[in-house]
This record gives sequence, structure tokens and C-alpha cells, in this order.
Amino acid sequence: MPIKLLSTRRTVPDCFYYPFFLIKLNFYFMKYPNFLIIGAGKSGTTSVYHAIKQHPEVFMSSVKEPNFFALEGQHKITGYDKDDPDGFNFYPWAVTNIDDYHRLFENSQNEKAVGESSTMYQYMPDAPGNIKKHIPDVKLIAIFRNPADRLYSRYQHLLREDRVPTEKFEDCFEKGNLWWKKNDLVQEGFYYTHMKRYFDLFDSKNIKVMLYDDLRKDPLSFMSELFDYLKVDSTFVPDMSIRYNVSGKVKNKYINMLIGQQSFIRRGVETVSPFLVQKARDSAFMQKIVTKLRAKNLEKQPLLPDVRKRLIDEIYGKEIELFSKLIQRDLSHWLTC
Repeated sequence: MPIKLLSTRRTVPDCFYYPFFLIKLNFYFMKYPNFLIIGAGKSGTTSVYHAIKQHPEVFMSSVKEPNFFALEGQHKITGYDKDDPDGFNFYPWAVTNIDDYHRLFENSQNEKAVGESSTMYQYMPDAPGNIKKHIPDVKLIAIFRNPADRLYSRYQHLLREDRVPTEKFEDCFEKGNLWWKKNDLVQEGFYYTHMKRYFDLFDSKNIKVMLYDDLRKDPLSFMSELFDYLKVDSTFVPDMSIRYNVSGKVKNKYINMLIGQQSFIRRGVETVSPFLVQKARDSAFMQKIVTKLRAKNLEKQPLLPDVRKRLIDEIYGKEIELFSKLIQRDLSHWLTC
């Protein structure tokens, strides 16, 4: 049936009007988040993501780490690729298409705060500019951990997944190898370099910098402060009893094949019904059971004090001092061992 334009009283064929109408309709319903957790990795962001998600006035993307503003338009590699054996571009969970990104938030209703969490935004050079282009007034949340401890925790994480860049952690001192080439290893700890880009582009009142130290010391006060920043009820108390992303060396590879992050059971269920996997992720009861079982199959060796000191003295010391001035917070305790 043709559509009548009231302003001209002329009848326009469907094929002429519909495309324009759909474009306008699509634009009207495009949804963006109004806050982003931008990092840093291995600094408690997974725990914070799950805690924020519980708040009745907050909507969080069901995909954790869509990485859209870092990888917009890029081709995704979802499995082993002979041209990318070291996994520089391995991000199967990422959302690189803008329409798919908007769909992450299409179920949001009247929540005061709508957000997502992608630690890649902290260190990828193009991310700040892309965020500014798409959502210039967005609120940013960044959580930071002593970079030496963060790097070792990342190593433990990769050890769990059998994806370490080299077998020895001490290889991170040799510049030019994978430890330095991959953005999420040594270089992710250059907090001043990365965050300076954000402070140059965004109003400082829209950048909330928090410390992993405070999250560990008093998680509920930490979350209350974060809720206050997001202008939602800061008296809400989330369940933070689950330890997410516990890292370490796998004790028994056969048990890990059954219950690990990449277990064949999980992959099989995900292939048949991704909905069931998502339901399990959203269930606190299931998460507690799974994380406890996984933790029992992991062993973690502490970072040796002399190696930690070398990391601060040789790699991160100057960055820590500059970062301290940038965020106007005393980080001298990061410089001591």
C-alpha cells in the first residue's frame, strides 16, 4: 500500500520511501552505553563487571569485552590462523560491526546507567578517539593495579590457558620479544602513556580512576563509590563473594578439559545452545560452584621479590611516577617491594 506524504499530498511508491524511512528509524533506535569500564586487565575488572551488573538501575552488555571502539571494522580471527600464530588478532568474542554493537544494548529500558567493559580500550591507541567520536560525553572507569603484579598475574592467566609467550616469566626483560610486541603484556602496564590520551580528549570529571588495592581492601566501599559516580543508588550491596578469573598453573590437564575455561563440555554446549552458557554465566550459584572447582585445580607461585623489584626499577618506575602526577594520587607504595 502506498504511503501518503501529508506535506505534499503526493503518493510515493513504497520502494522510494521505505529505505529512507528505515534509515531514519534505525538511527532513532541506535543505542550506546553512557559509561565504559576501560581497564586495566587483571585489575579486578571482571569482579566489578559482575558486581555492577547486579544493580537494578544499571544495564550491562551481556558480552563482556566487546572491544568495539578498539577494533571497529576489523576482521575477526576466531580460531588458529597460520598467518597469526602468536594470536595478535585472536578475539573471537569481539564485536566489530556497529549494528551488532547497538544490538548489545537494545534490551536496555529505563536504566540510569548503561555500560560495557573492555580492557582493550585502555591500551589500544585508536580507542580514545573512537570513543570520543561515538559517545563524547561518556563516563569512563579505569581500575589500576601495580603494573609489576598485573604483568605477573597476566602470565599466570596465560599459563592456565597454555598460551604463555615464553615459558620463563623472566623473558619479559628482553626487549623485542613477544612480551614487548603484544599490547596486553609488558606495554599494558604503561598506564601514564595510555591514560594521557584519555585526559587529553575527555573532561577529567568524566574519568574515574580507581585502584585495585582499594577493591581488595574494601570491595563494598569501592562499589559504593563507583555507584555514586554513576549516579545510581550507592547503598545497593552487590554479592561479591565469587572470585572470578583465578589464575595459575593447571595441576591436572584432564580435569581442566572437563571444567576449565575452554573445556570441551563448555565448547560443545556453546555450539548447541549459547543461551545455556549465558544463563550459567548469569547464575551466581553456578558461578560459585564452577570457580571453586577450577581454583582447586590451579597452583600459583608467588612473584619473587627480586624479580618484582627489577620490573619496577627497569621497566615501570618512571611510568608510575608520571601516572601518579596525572591522577593526582600517591603511588609511592607501588615503587617499593
